[in-house]
Parts: sequence; structure tokens; C-alpha cells
Amino acid sequence: MRWLRRIGITLLTVVIVLLAASGLYLAWDDLAPVRVAVDVPGATVDAAGVPTHVEHWPALHPSGKAPLVLVPGFAESTYVFSRLGPRLAADRDVYAYDVRGYGFTAHVGPYTLASDTDQLAGLIGALHLTRPVVLGHSLGAAIALSLALRNPTALGGVVAANGDGTPYFGTDRSSPGGGGLRTALTLPPVGPAVVTAIVRHRGPVRSLVENQCGSGCPVDDAAIDRWRAPFLTPGGVSALLAIARQPLIGLTDDQERQVRVPVAIVFSSLDTSFDRGNAAAMADRVHTTLVTELPDARHLALLGEPDRFQAAVTPLLDRLG
Repeated sequence: MRWLRRIGITLLTVVIVLLAASGLYLAWDDLAPVRVAVDVPGATVDAAGVPTHVEHWPALHPSGKAPLVLVPGFAESTYVFSRLGPRLAADRDVYAYDVRGYGFTAHVGPYTLASDTDQLAGLIGALHLTRPVVLGHSLGAAIALSLALRNPTALGGVVAANGDGTPYFGTDRSSPGGGGLRTALTLPPVGPAVVTAIVRHRGPVRSLVENQCGSGCPVDDAAIDRWRAPFLTPGGVSALLAIARQPLIGLTDDQERQVRVPVAIVFSSLDTSFDRGNAAAMADRVHTTLVTELPDARHLALLGEPDRFQAAVTPLLDRLG
């Protein structure tokens, strides 16, 4: 009993110190915040009541092809499309936007798949687009497929890039959302302190980007600041953690089987979150043979290897059209 009491007192002391240190760190951050000034192209439009940051790359040689809307994934912004967007705009208008809570879009909840789908539908309406093709990267594929399921006539097609639109975590794929990061590490004050400490410094962010992107990704200070800047704005970290505490957005396998909009799939061979097996299973669910692999590429190939990604995606877009 004496040893148990000592262990309990030690654990309690560690928790108290951790909470106190986290609170003090956040108080210091409030007094000396880091703000990163970056040049963010684009405009803000109202998308279903959400002030939404949008970038537009007009078609270099207009051909009448359906416009393309690009949806970033978890913790991503339009920056992930900054090198790919202009390349895809050779013969069609291309748009990219920040999903609610991310990037330079307003931090407006609730952070649910239904709300994210409302935003995408509202954006298409606000931009007066007719049956665009929507490319969703990573978790963005869930938003694209959700709108395809809700309103098939709104879209001309969907490209699922490095994600299948289902929750990544857990084995129960019969629920509309699963997993999430609802642990003590996402709760105040520890969660905000940890994430704030990461985004205040370029080193940790650079390591994360290099791990997911490979050698072709820009990792100079200016590029890393484009990743950091949204989270260093007031409310940026809080929004990220609020999203992380929710069940991860996604469709069920049965919901994907009901999608009738044409779907194409792109995956990278070195992407551990969405590999060849995941791509094949998804292709079976959505009834498509339009599947393309990027050999020796990683999750962020669209940013690290935009020429290869564009070469892989363009034939799929033409087939969908």
C-alpha cells in the first residue's frame, strides 16, 4: 500500500506539473505570439454562410471542359495545390478552397461532414459553376464523395486522391465517422500547448512535411511558413484541435457503394495511409476502373511532384468529362 501511495502521489505530481507548465506556456504565448506574414493569393467568398478562402487559376486555353474544384485534406490549405493548380489549368478553370476551420477560411463550426458538404455545395453555387469535377485530396475525398452522394446532379465527377473517403482509424467501417484523436493530449491546456509549440518553430513542421512529401517538396523557410501561418492566426490551433476531437469525417463502405457519380482514383505507392489495396477496395465499392498509381511517390505527391501528379490526373479528368 505504501508503494501504491507513493506511485499515486508521483503520478498526481507529474499531472499537476504538466498542466501548470502547459498553462504557463500558453500564457507566455499570448504575451509573445508568433505571427507569420505570408502572401496568400485568392479571395474570400460566402459559401453556405462560411467566409471561405478561394484561389482561382483561369484556363490558359479555354476549351469548354468542366471546371475543377480542389479540396484539401486534414490540416491542409490551398497551399498543397499551389504547384498543381496552375498545371491543371491548361484547358479548364481550376479552383481550390480552404475547408472550414483550416487555412484562411473562417473558423466556423460545427466541424462535421454534413457542414463541410454544405460548404462545398455553397461554394459551387457562389462561383456559379456547372457540374464541376471535384478532386479531394486525402480527407478531402470524403467531402467530395459526400456531395456526390447527396446531390449526384451537382457534379460531373470525383477524383479521390490519396484517400478513399472513409475514416482512417479503427476497424468499424459501418459508422459514418470513427477514430478521432479524442484523448487527453487534445484537451486544454496540454493539447493547445503541444500544437502551439510545434507551429511556433519551423523545424518540427519541416520534418512532418519532408516525411509526407519526399525530396521534391519545397522546405525552405518561405514554404514552411505557408504551412504554419494559418495555425498561427488567432483561433487557428483551437480550430485544429476542435476538429481533431471530433469523430473523423468519412462515409461508410455502404454509402460509397451508393455513389453514382463517375469516380477516378489516384494513389501513391509509398503512401502508408492509402495504398494499392485500399485503392482496389475503393474501386470495387464505387464501380470504377479509373485507377492510377504514382510509383515511388508519397502522400503529398501533388505538392512534391506536381508534374507527375498532373500527368497522372489529366487523363482521368478527360475520361470523367
